[in-house]
Amino acid sequence: MRTRAGNVFAKARRRFPLTALVSVCAVFIGVAVSGGASPLPGLELAQAGHWIASPALDLVLFVNGSAKSVDAQVPVAGLEPGSQVVQGPTSGYVIGKSAIVRFGKSDLSVDGTLTPPSGEWPALVEASGGPYLVYREAGQVVRLGSGLTALPAGGPVGAPVATPDGTLWLNRLDSGALCRLAKDSGTVACRDDLGAGHTGGLSIAGDRAVFVDTTTDTIRRVSGDEPGEPVAIGKDLSPAAQIAPADADGRIAVLDREKRQLSLLDAGVLDAGRAPAQPIDVALPDGVYSNPTASASSVVLLDLTRHTVLTYGADGTRRQATAIPPESGTPQLVRGDDKRVYVDGGEGKHVLVVDPDGKVSQVPVTAEKAPVPATSPQPPTQQPPAQQPPVQPDVRADGPKQPPPVRKTDPPVTQQQKPIPPSPPGIPARLVARLQGGDAHVTWGAAADNRAAVTAYHVTWQPSSGAGAGAADLPGTARSTVIRGLRAGITYTVTVVAENSAGRGTPATAKVTGPAIPKPAITVTRGKTGTYEPDPSECSAPDCAKMHVVVKGFAPNTEYHFTPHCGCTYSNEGRSFTTDANGAVTFEAFDFGAVGKQVWVTSDNGVSSARYTWPPD
Repeated sequence: MRTRAGNVFAKARRRFPLTALVSVCAVFIGVAVSGGASPLPGLELAQAGHWIASPALDLVLFVNGSAKSVDAQVPVAGLEPGSQVVQGPTSGYVIGKSAIVRFGKSDLSVDGTLTPPSGEWPALVEASGGPYLVYREAGQVVRLGSGLTALPAGGPVGAPVATPDGTLWLNRLDSGALCRLAKDSGTVACRDDLGAGHTGGLSIAGDRAVFVDTTTDTIRRVSGDEPGEPVAIGKDLSPAAQIAPADADGRIAVLDREKRQLSLLDAGVLDAGRAPAQPIDVALPDGVYSNPTASASSVVLLDLTRHTVLTYGADGTRRQATAIPPESGTPQLVRGDDKRVYVDGGEGKHVLVVDPDGKVSQVPVTAEKAPVPATSPQPPTQQPPAQQPPVQPDVRADGPKQPPPVRKTDPPVTQQQKPIPPSPPGIPARLVARLQGGDAHVTWGAAADNRAAVTAYHVTWQPSSGAGAGAADLPGTARSTVIRGLRAGITYTVTVVAENSAGRGTPATAKVTGPAIPKPAITVTRGKTGTYEPDPSECSAPDCAKMHVVVKGFAPNTEYHFTPHCGCTYSNEGRSFTTDANGAVTFEAFDFGAVGKQVWVTSDNGVSSARYTWPPD
């Protein structure tokens, strides 16, 4: 479109030096940082390991699932029995009925207490954008992070699941609606997909949320804007059958207590053009069983009658049956973000770790043992042999004295203990990220080397939205780095991990927010002199020139429409321009030549420039 004075374009729019809890082969968590950055678009930070609460010790402890060790502890006084722990990028949360205690994962100290919105025990979900607490009976979702945000779901819900993109999925038990809470959304959105009276549960198959309907014996995909069509699973399920929250190598476990049967359903039936495989059934002996869950490639089930952990392959083959320590209390299954399953004892005294392949390992929980020294242990002290009564010589009346018999003694035994092998480094102490100008200055203390010198620190940073992720590698002597050019108003999660010959430790994290977003402003001055080509009579040099427009403080990467104005006879419909990542844009447009007249520019978000008196060339 042409105007009288220009072209118009269409509007497009560890509170203490880390006290290790170790037995002879303890391993510490570690984290560190580096320089020489290279971008990592779309970087997502997985939450390694699992935190547990031990009311008997008044401690919260970190279980390193890979190393099978307890690597860090946070003292928390007055832990409620039954408390659970959920972690976010930089903080952990001890969840009780009466209080939520927040602690820093980097400095290992308590830094706040929150009040839960309900007196019931919530379901815990660790996911990008969370963590989340789901109060199922109350129908309420709590997002933890910068405080506590309570979001209503509208009614009681089933067991929640989360897809890798951070979306939380729920099914309403009263109406049959399927609900989702997107990573950055403030609303739980529900849609009537199932209808009232349908039973079943949600699960994750690969990276998709699915619903196993035990009323119609079907499975359907629920991720995306529209639900998938239900597909028959080829099996009659009891309405009360329990669904595992994730698949194991493409099979979703379903526990049918009425039939004393564990069934493995083919989640690949949802793939277009693929015939469904028959369900695999595993007969179970009489007993009481927990709801099933899954590691990456194995199904995990608790036999509560025999106090045993059972693991099965995706083909239904039993892989391992492991007794749960009797003093562990009532156990429960927790699926970690590392795709391991943790069997928590109700009293926080033992943890069993189920690896992705179904192998089960026991991790004792104790704070009574002192750290093992780094030097090789000394041989045990040999006790002197017990005193024996003297042997009397043989004295005979009719012959000479016989010498006493020679007493044989065994040589002393010296038993050397095996040296403790190196393990990945510990968590760097006091990780801090501070904003200085437009940069983040990151500092940390040395990570425990754990019997092998720290050779490198690896640093990554991830913005809360948009581009700007990156990584850097620094030598083992480094204690700081600088992240340049933080975007205004954007929060970055900074992660530091240490590395030695035994591998990398678990990351320490901190957050830093870029410079404050400046107040939105538009500035107008005279730009390049020229003649309005479509009609020189309308605007000619030397009086005619473009308006030079500088825009700052607007939303980043957003299109705005700008319109020029004059306290005179002038008409121009304006043009649209898109701001950069910092919310700024500079352009020259809008031919004008009325010397001595005032001009100004407005945007479609209500911002106006100051009035500018047009000067001669």
